[in-house]
Amino acid sequence: MTATARSPDSSRAEAAAFAGLFCVGLYVTSFGPALPFIARETGVGLGTAGIVLTALAGGSITASAIVSLRLGRIDSCLLTAIGLAVCAAGLALLSIASSFPLMLGACALLGVGDGLVVSSTHALVTIAAEDVPRDINRLNVMFALGAIAGPLWTGAALEATGDITLAYAGLAAFLLLAALFACRTPRTGSPGDEHLSIRLNPAVVLMGLVLFFYVGAEFGLGAWVSSYTEQAAEASVMAGAVVSSGYWGALAIGRVLTGRLLASHSPVLLLGVSIGVAGASGLVLVAVGDVLALAFVAAFVTGLAFGPILPLSMAIGTREAG
Repeated sequence: MTATARSPDSSRAEAAAFAGLFCVGLYVTSFGPALPFIARETGVGLGTAGIVLTALAGGSITASAIVSLRLGRIDSCLLTAIGLAVCAAGLALLSIASSFPLMLGACALLGVGDGLVVSSTHALVTIAAEDVPRDINRLNVMFALGAIAGPLWTGAALEATGDITLAYAGLAAFLLLAALFACRTPRTGSPGDEHLSIRLNPAVVLMGLVLFFYVGAEFGLGAWVSSYTEQAAEASVMAGAVVSSGYWGALAIGRVLTGRLLASHSPVLLLGVSIGVAGASGLVLVAVGDVLALAFVAAFVTGLAFGPILPLSMAIGTREAG
């Protein structure tokens, strides 16, 4: 039997999705090194500066909820491009914001674009992929690769200039290029292809709660580990960025390993072990954060344990919802 050749449009659509979530990884992880600079430039405390993360998350959740009601009626390639353009606008505004309220507004706008990009890229993969579970995992690996690069770019720009302008203007320009690529990508599938049917049951609800807490922990730790390391270990901006990048790099490795581990282990067992190890290594990070080398190791182990949680929870939820 001869295998059917894959459509070039499908390949390009999937590439647009990968590029979109790579960009998400870039800007989401930029806040780790940038938070102390945001606090200094706006005259607020570091804890108060962290509210920008809440603004980003609020915008993202709102946009994702709205998009979830409209999937199947919107061109996901176009929605990815729009989301990336909105993110670029938020980043550009953030690069020139001189007051904390303006930075909150910029992050809320960035969050709206984030919600559009995350929703549309996952929908795009479901209709363009040859193997949906495999390529959803690849999509999230692309996020992790962006997350490795994000702190390194931001840390280098901050250390070179001493303010956030170059860091976020550079990210805005990169996202505009990605938006142009997504905008020029042909639509794949037909209206209605992106509708999903989910049957709620206790296992699905439980996995939803796991993801609810996990995403906050993953994002929160990734955002704060850089600042924490800088203060606890009196490290440089770049050293803190490297610790953050190591955390996200370990998360990428964890997601790559998940597929191999699932071949011989129960997903429920793997999920339990991952959560336990992540919790324990997180406590170790708090205890040894004043020693840079130990902080890096603890952050790396935490990221490695965090990596499998999202794909495992989605796999269990999908199996139980079928």
